[in-house]
Amino acid sequence: MTALDKYRKLEGPGLWAASQGEQRRDVIVGFGDATLVISDSRSMTVLSHWSLPAVERINPGKRPALFRPEGDSDEVLELDDDWLIDALHVVQGALRPPGSWVARARKKIALGIGTVAVVVFASLMPGALREHTASVVPMSKRVELGNVVRADLAGLGARHCTSPNGEAALASLQRALFQTPAQIVVMRGMPSAEARIQHVMGRYFLIDARLLEDAQSAEALAGAILMAVQRSADEDPLLPLLRHAGVIATFRLLTSAEMPDSAMRGYGAALLRMPLAVPQLDPLLERFARVNLSTRALVDHPQRLDPTVSTLEDALRSQDPLSGEIAETALLSDGQWVSLQNICDS
Repeated sequence: MTALDKYRKLEGPGLWAASQGEQRRDVIVGFGDATLVISDSRSMTVLSHWSLPAVERINPGKRPALFRPEGDSDEVLELDDDWLIDALHVVQGALRPPGSWVARARKKIALGIGTVAVVVFASLMPGALREHTASVVPMSKRVELGNVVRADLAGLGARHCTSPNGEAALASLQRALFQTPAQIVVMRGMPSAEARIQHVMGRYFLIDARLLEDAQSAEALAGAILMAVQRSADEDPLLPLLRHAGVIATFRLLTSAEMPDSAMRGYGAALLRMPLAVPQLDPLLERFARVNLSTRALVDHPQRLDPTVSTLEDALRSQDPLSGEIAETALLSDGQWVSLQNICDS
């Protein structure tokens, strides 16, 4: 199976403009025959085709990622989806013609010089090393690291809750909140004094089972999940791990794509002790609007499901995208919500 075949059915959201002066519009991005297909998100009308080998990134290492077709085109595409960004990188590499032996030799020489430079760079600027490493680690590796964190928590007594009806309800909630693949996992026995929703690498969102006992509605829980989603968008979730692991382990991940087990030991519990950052307000409100969810269910909840809500309370009330109205369609039915609350009982 070629790289293009692997990702042919992958689609995701983006923002596109025909020129840099135009307002960007919501689009769906997918892979065609050696092309990147950009379609209107509502009508699914194809707006543009870009040759995959000729797509170039305007802002390497920054988010959201900005792309354009090589040449004189003024088109610009904004992507904030790790799966799409990684897939585009893989497919472009597969379609790019192999270089000559001279080019390959130059690459090896440059790699040797680059390795020496990175060693010096790592010793002098550990923060910059972490930022660079996080910018190049692909989603597949992040999923692997996320599994290690979950295993670390399991070693401390945390248990993954599952039941047929509860998992079905959780899957419905995932589909309502995420346009791209993600996994919400409920765990009981988390080694922390305060319950929270914690995002780890690889689009894993861990819900402390104690929150299901406190939550009064699926909408309140969903609001807390969106807080965690925005928090992970504000800071790459790989960065706290790299700070915990240290410079040597970070350098090893960058150069060999391997993270020593010793460097990750204890990170799960350490992550749950880290204070939660206040998410950026404007993109957070956009997330609520995108899934047609009022902020009031979360803000009015008698037992706040996220400790940072109090900091944003006034703004979340006054700028509620639904103006305090309840959405016409509930996120979960009453039966689904009860099943989710009882997911740890089996």
